[in-house]
Amino acid sequence: MKKRRALFVSDLHLSDDQPHITRQFQDFLRDIAKGSDQLYILGDLFDYWIGDDHKDNRMAWSIADLLNDVSITGTKIYFIHGNRDFLIGEDFATRAGLKILQDETKIHLYGQCLLLMHGDTLCTDDIEYLKFRTLVRDSAWQKNFLSKDLTERQHFA
Repeated sequence: MKKRRALFVSDLHLSDDQPHITRQFQDFLRDIAKGSDQLYILGDLFDYWIGDDHKDNRMAWSIADLLNDVSITGTKIYFIHGNRDFLIGEDFATRAGLKILQDETKIHLYGQCLLLMHGDTLCTDDIEYLKFRTLVRDSAWQKNFLSKDLTERQHFA
């Protein structure tokens, strides 16, 4: 009988500034995640994400390729946007072999009902942050932001 296993990660904040964290996550994907039933990434995989068109972000796209390698082995990979990587889109998802879930998604896993979320919506005392979150999650704001050149987006991030 196959052992069932679901894995959850959150808030890794992968960046070129912290290569040891990236290496540890790569090892985790190669050694632990492959062959699991599911991998749930609950936001802030990257320290920031300025759009799927940022193709020269070699570290991030190498992570996408490694996630895809895990997906090919049969592991279903799910992703919820965090407050740092809310602009991850379908290009990244397709390359990584993952499915993007809505924040506050209910799942049934091994006979249990679970609520998946990044958790930044629970910062209910931080009114300014919640206003900012509402702004940057708006599709019109995102379309406008993504229309800016990469340098301007990088500076904003």
